[in-house]
Amino acid sequence: MNNKTTLYLYLLPSLLLLSSCSDNSNIPLGITSNSIDSVALQQTKSTSVLASNYEMVISDIPFPFEIIDNLYSKNIPFNQKAMNEVANVENCNLYNSKAMNLGIFGADLSYAVTYEEFQSIGSRVKTTKRLADELNIPYAFDQAMMDKYSKYKDNKDSLTKIVYDSYNQVDKSLKNDERFGVAALVVTGSWLEGLYISTKTFIDAPKTPDNSSLYKVIYEQKQSLKIVVNLLDEYKKDAYVSKVIEELNLIISEYNNISSDVAMNEKQLIALHAKIESFRAKIVEGVVITF
Repeated sequence: MNNKTTLYLYLLPSLLLLSSCSDNSNIPLGITSNSIDSVALQQTKSTSVLASNYEMVISDIPFPFEIIDNLYSKNIPFNQKAMNEVANVENCNLYNSKAMNLGIFGADLSYAVTYEEFQSIGSRVKTTKRLADELNIPYAFDQAMMDKYSKYKDNKDSLTKIVYDSYNQVDKSLKNDERFGVAALVVTGSWLEGLYISTKTFIDAPKTPDNSSLYKVIYEQKQSLKIVVNLLDEYKKDAYVSKVIEELNLIISEYNNISSDVAMNEKQLIALHAKIESFRAKIVEGVVITF
């Protein structure tokens, strides 16, 4: 297993735990009265059952590094515009929105590392640190990690290890946390961004026998999407989560128009991307739900 795959196999489970260390007393004012945090407190399922659900997500959902590696292996050019603008972090006013965007920026970081776009990494590391701090996660990106990044920011292998070590520390400190609802939004954001990047950067490439495997990878995300929706369904009483599920179901509907990866054509890929892009835009612009 190469370093990139090893990093993300670790990174997403850690991201899944990232948003769970926040004390309810420190929740920002933007959170709603029927927030995912209050739903999590009222959950009827046992912690062991919820933890088992998340283990299923980790094992069954292809992580962004996997789907992005497929783009890289097929020489699909890097697209700077496929990543979320760092300035969009200012739109993350709601607690749940911060969790979704923490996942999105994590996938963007994976994309930049895969393509060795070092100039794109620094600002996203800082933005991810900001979101983690605002979610009250003090050890996600500590000063020692930031110092190492500054020293090795142009070395791919070292940078991969630095990020891996940082998330390894997060995992050790948060392994017993139980804030699964917010964690689900982090995972959802990360998965969605991986799919968004893959469809956006591949959308202009005509289907050929050589790149048909990319259509297969994108088509297979339909099953992963259903798993994500089922996971979020645990928290559908929350208004934000309910809206997220509604948007994801629109993507499922678009997938239902495609019979198989073999039958999937360029027109269907464009239509699918349009649904993904519409939802993703609402998240990064902070308007996924109107109160």
